[in-house]
Amino acid sequence: MMNRSIYKILFVAVFIAFLILLIPLVLFTPTHVDSEMSIDTEKPVQGVRAGGLFIEFEDGTTEPEVKAILENCNMTRSCILEYNVDYMGNIYYVKVDDDKKDDLRKEKNWNDPINPEIPEPRFPEIEKENCSYLIVSEEGLKDETFLKVMEKYNLQVEKSVVCYVLFGDGSQNWNKPENWIPEKDATRIKNELEMNEKILTVSPDYIEG
Repeated sequence: MMNRSIYKILFVAVFIAFLILLIPLVLFTPTHVDSEMSIDTEKPVQGVRAGGLFIEFEDGTTEPEVKAILENCNMTRSCILEYNVDYMGNIYYVKVDDDKKDDLRKEKNWNDPINPEIPEPRFPEIEKENCSYLIVSEEGLKDETFLKVMEKYNLQVEKSVVCYVLFGDGSQNWNKPENWIPEKDATRIKNELEMNEKILTVSPDYIEG
């Protein structure tokens, strides 16, 4: 009986020693290290891309006019036009000719920042070659000071025509990566389109992935 107990103790000791030697070999072999390092490299990061564009046009811009403007821009791939959408709610603007810009800037208080800690004007201004646009929200239409200044200078508030340009030919779901364009292309298209006098702003619909 004594011999059997000794054999059992020796067997357990040898087995534990074997495990102590085996575990470091398994953890630190090149195969294990490679698999750990490959986790972040199997799927390359694509960065920011755009699935479409929100484009704000002057009031009265027709669908054929929008299509003609887009056709004259190098869009890099096929796209679908969704005309006069309301995804962003109603957006309004005031067109200000150059001869009235200085007069408006002399007026006090009407375009002060909503939040003093954020020095952005209540009604953002978009500069064009021969005029500028003041972007007006629906809440801004209720601002009595703003309305008095507009009346004083005989300026009209008009409603924007907002369109959405969807990249792709319509045969695939819009959010598939093959339909997206790189951020640098979206920026180039934005800058090119905003040179058109009928366009107020272009906002790429950016997607992370």
